Amino acid sequence: MSAPLWISHRGLCDRATENTANAFRAALDAGFSHLETDLRSTADGHLVLAHDEDLSRVAGLPLKVTEATRHELEQVRLTGGEPLLFFDQWLEEFGQHRWILDIKPEYGERTLALLLKHWQGEGEALLSGRARFLFWDPRQQQLLLDEQPEIECMAPMPECRRAGLACAAGLPPLAGIQPGATYSLPPRLAGVRLLRPAMVERYRRRQGRVLAFLPESGREVDWALESGVDEVLTNYRPG
Repeated sequence: MSAPLWISHRGLCDRATENTANAFRAALDAGFSHLETDLRSTADGHLVLAHDEDLSRVAGLPLKVTEATRHELEQVRLTGGEPLLFFDQWLEEFGQHRWILDIKPEYGERTLALLLKHWQGEGEALLSGRARFLFWDPRQQQLLLDEQPEIECMAPMPECRRAGLACAAGLPPLAGIQPGATYSLPPRLAGVRLLRPAMVERYRRRQGRVLAFLPESGREVDWALESGVDEVLTNYRPG
């Protein structure tokens, strides 16, 4: 069994505010081989790394990211004193690494249109060769695939939920698992451990890949490793 890929979830958030340059630098220093981040679009047509719809949690401001301009967002300082990170800045420093882009569904079509502009410009080689995409809205995923059918997308979250519930119920034929697709699987559901070897094997029998989705403790990371998942998306350091 090969070692799993280690993916840093928004960077190492115990070292810096999530989705900032310092958080990603810390993740790389800690040995992560892949990075994950969230994309939203500003009101004036820029891509910015932000998980939430507004900045209340990370900056104490009720400002909505999608309704603000880049200039307005550049004035914001997050809880650790860092600025928000924009996608062009991200590409400049971290574009040579492997990463997952989580496309947030609010104004997702606008975000995709801006992303495709990067594709047509200097970001083509980086986006085509190093990025994978995670969608919450399957319709938005299809919009991107219609334009760039060669890119790799993770299984959309609704499909991950269906697959997880079917496999947990012992009904893998109803899971809809597609060969070669990567499915997110949380450590547990309603107190029941999902990251188990037998559970992961149900995906494997249908040639699906499994990503351990956000183990939150060393114990849950151990579950992921014991179960033989293909990838681990976490805030914990590998090893």
